[in-house]
Amino acid sequence: MSLLPNYDTRRLGLVPGAFYLGFISISIQVVYARLAVSFAGGNEVYLSLYFFLWLLFSGIGSLLIKTIRPVFLFFALGLFSFVSASLFYLAPQFTNSLPGQLIQPSQYFLTITIALLPVCLLNGGLFSSIANRLEGKGRSGKTYWGEALGALAGGLAITIYYSFEGRDFSYLLFIAIICFTRVLRDYKLLKALLLIAGVIILVARLGDSIEDKLLKYRYRPFELKKSLSGRLVRYDTIQTGELLSLYSGGMKVADFPDMITGQEIFYWPYLAKPDIRNIAFVGAETHMVDNYIPSRLSGLFIFPDDTWQAALKAEHMPAIEICRITDPIAFFDINRRRFDAIAINLGPLLSLYEHRLETARFFSLCRESLTENGILSITVPAYEGIWRDDLRCRLSDIYVNLLAIFGKVGFIPGQNLIFIAGNDVDLEPTRMIENLAELAIDSPYMTPELINVRLNSFKIEQTENQLSGINEISGDLTIGHGLSYYFSKMGLTFSFEKYINKSSIAVTLFCIVLMAFVFSGFTGKKFIGLVNIIYFGLASFLFEILIFYYIQLQGGYLYIALGVIIGLFMLGMAAGAFSGTYYTDRNKMPKTINRGLILTFLLYILLSGLFLLTHDSKLVLLIINVLAGFAGGFGFTLCANKFDSKPGLPYGFDLGGAMVGTAIGLGILLATISIHEVLVALIAISFVLLATNRGICKY
Repeated sequence: MSLLPNYDTRRLGLVPGAFYLGFISISIQVVYARLAVSFAGGNEVYLSLYFFLWLLFSGIGSLLIKTIRPVFLFFALGLFSFVSASLFYLAPQFTNSLPGQLIQPSQYFLTITIALLPVCLLNGGLFSSIANRLEGKGRSGKTYWGEALGALAGGLAITIYYSFEGRDFSYLLFIAIICFTRVLRDYKLLKALLLIAGVIILVARLGDSIEDKLLKYRYRPFELKKSLSGRLVRYDTIQTGELLSLYSGGMKVADFPDMITGQEIFYWPYLAKPDIRNIAFVGAETHMVDNYIPSRLSGLFIFPDDTWQAALKAEHMPAIEICRITDPIAFFDINRRRFDAIAINLGPLLSLYEHRLETARFFSLCRESLTENGILSITVPAYEGIWRDDLRCRLSDIYVNLLAIFGKVGFIPGQNLIFIAGNDVDLEPTRMIENLAELAIDSPYMTPELINVRLNSFKIEQTENQLSGINEISGDLTIGHGLSYYFSKMGLTFSFEKYINKSSIAVTLFCIVLMAFVFSGFTGKKFIGLVNIIYFGLASFLFEILIFYYIQLQGGYLYIALGVIIGLFMLGMAAGAFSGTYYTDRNKMPKTINRGLILTFLLYILLSGLFLLTHDSKLVLLIINVLAGFAGGFGFTLCANKFDSKPGLPYGFDLGGAMVGTAIGLGILLATISIHEVLVALIAISFVLLATNRGICKY
């Protein structure tokens, strides 16, 4: 016998307006996240701040906007979603920020606030407006599960779109039209024509020309030559006189021609191991390294994306036959070829995508792809002299990781610190100069004088002392010291650590719980219900953002898979919210509700323990992602029924909890909070709330 004899969508709690809201909301969230990533140079610290503000403003909108009709809110959302996006291109010109520089924290915060405030207020207000117009019980739960189901559809749709190198403004135009169709729901023919127009805009990419015009304005006074949507981020090329510059995610990657960097990357490992027969390069494809490789040697370039090639001249590129377009970690994970040398060229450490190439896990994969006496060369931006603590932390982490994998690690000080790791490494200056002569390297840059200066005994000893001064690794997710060092080069002393730490997060959480006490009307049962919802939002979104981090760390394809990751989270949330809605409809006895809450808390305990034990498997991460969404959706609908008179209230506190979860994730990136302490705290709070609910919630 069917458990659901009545298949009316109203019986299932499916609200069409909520489904549209979920589809539109997740689409705008992903597009704006990509714009924020390019605006902030691909940095996850800034991405976390973006999610923090999105949740904060959406929560405020759900609490403040209740009576305005959804059709007006949909129209305004479509309008602002497209117009506000232009701020990501216009704001740097207003603040005189040069292209290729990471935006200052104050500028980022102000720009994101102005861009997100109207969009998020409307987004949160739509939830309350739609829920307020429903009849019967469980209005919040039904709206919640309809929104989650729409978000699942939107996440899958936008992921497919970006996998075909779609660009942001064409999709925003499409979403704006979807919003406008909600205004015309009684005019079916006009609505159909509008939808057809939206699909045409999407397929023909008619919004790309608008984006190009904004980019030309963004890069002034430089000349924008071309902009392309890559697999991971957007690529732009800028002409300045005879110099062509490549930008990736808004940050400068290389200038063409750039001969010095190319020589640094290849010649130092070549001098250290002159019997090289084959060598693999990671992160060197844009530096013309192949111009210096003798024809008798075999070179292989490994890089994850080939879109940028279309933005450059052929003479600036490695020959396509010596390129492998695949993720470096994925390549070495399955590679059976053995190299005499592998050369890694690292950037300024502004993202987990870069950080994953300096972890012990990646060095171990490289070691397995080397011959017995092969060497690994790591080039890292630095400087000579006494390093700042933030730079020292990064370089020491790399050094410790290399020592854990290789028998010996040498280094070449300079503007780029070059590590040479292997079983047999000899960087004695006299020998290196002899190798230079024997190899007949004719270079105005690589000379005996340079070798003596770079391998000066005082510099070597100074470098070794600094590298040995810090022996504790900050953690796999820590990229805060890279951001701090980058800011220092811009003359900024701003420190996120002053604002994102245990104390500030504890105060924020206390204020939200205090607000829950006030909004619950000082009623114990309602208060504990709101506290539950705060915890569900915090724990679920914390798991999701940790999964963002680890997927990026392991795979490096977060920004193309962002829609899928959020979509899978929403799949779990939709299933949980539907189960909770149907559960409360079918079961009216107090004990059954209590059992549902017990299940939710036990699920969070299980997920926390699972995350403590393993987070190296993408499959496990995705399973945790779905189950965290399920727990959040199921728990929310169980507790939200007490607030049918104010359906936006539990939604606002759910977003408030998620906001705190985002701040905790941000603290983990900055190494101000330990991930293990956080997971143990989640387990402890689950037990406390489990006991509290059994004692108070006699529904």
